[in-house]
Amino acid sequence: MKQLRNFTEDQVNHFLNRWFMDANVCHCDTCRMDVAAIMLNNLEQKYVVTDEGALYAQLGEFDPQHKVDFVTIMNQAAKIVNDAPRH
Repeated sequence: MKQLRNFTEDQVNHFLNRWFMDANVCHCDTCRMDVAAIMLNNLEQKYVVTDEGALYAQLGEFDPQHKVDFVTIMNQAAKIVNDAPRH
């Protein structure tokens, strides 16, 4: 059975796995999830159903601006979480 996937959520989780430890924010699970939620609310959502759709969506990752956007949004999210942590 096919499932609908939010490709942007996959990207954010992958990105945070690689870069979150470098962010200037508490590294507890609550703060990490808060950063992820803020990022997802500020990024364009991309839903896919097929593996071909996921491959097509991945093409955007090769755009240098893509990484800049993710880093910028992660830093903004980290600042918000740092200013009012919920843990």
